[in-house]
Amino acid sequence: MNEKIIREKTVCFTGHRSEKLPRDEALELIRKRLSLEIERALKDGHDTFLFGGAYGFDLMAAEEVLKKKVFIDLQNPRYIRLIAIIPFEEQAVRFSVSDHERYYEIMPQCNEVITLNTHYSRQCYAQRNQYMVDRSNRVICCWNGQAVSGTAQTVRMAEKQNLEIINLYE
Repeated sequence: MNEKIIREKTVCFTGHRSEKLPRDEALELIRKRLSLEIERALKDGHDTFLFGGAYGFDLMAAEEVLKKKVFIDLQNPRYIRLIAIIPFEEQAVRFSVSDHERYYEIMPQCNEVITLNTHYSRQCYAQRNQYMVDRSNRVICCWNGQAVSGTAQTVRMAEKQNLEIINLYE
């Protein structure tokens, strides 16, 4: 593993935790739009997808990338990498049981898991967000416009670098 991340071929995901995401049909619409945007990214030449490992949109995005990885089209084979960028080792400890199960189902299927810190610190989420933005040229997000959130912070980081930002919440 440990292949180099090529920025021009990389997309990162950022979005809200489950409690800030819409419910029912609205959430399913976001999931469908997410799947379409991942497909569009693949068609545009992206092959690497970074996600931050948080419950909510991050896990949903990882699941959708994994669906694309298992779909085999012999006429049009494609290489897809999913890389988890984890802010600190015990990030998933306080997840709900169902999110914990999803997290530990996804992690072994990642091409790589990069853990940035051993322990939690106040800056570890911002470090994770900056790490992903610095290595991507497109951001697919699910942001409700709330000014103070990790998602908002990541979007601002991406805007400063003039990255393409696709907001599925709109």
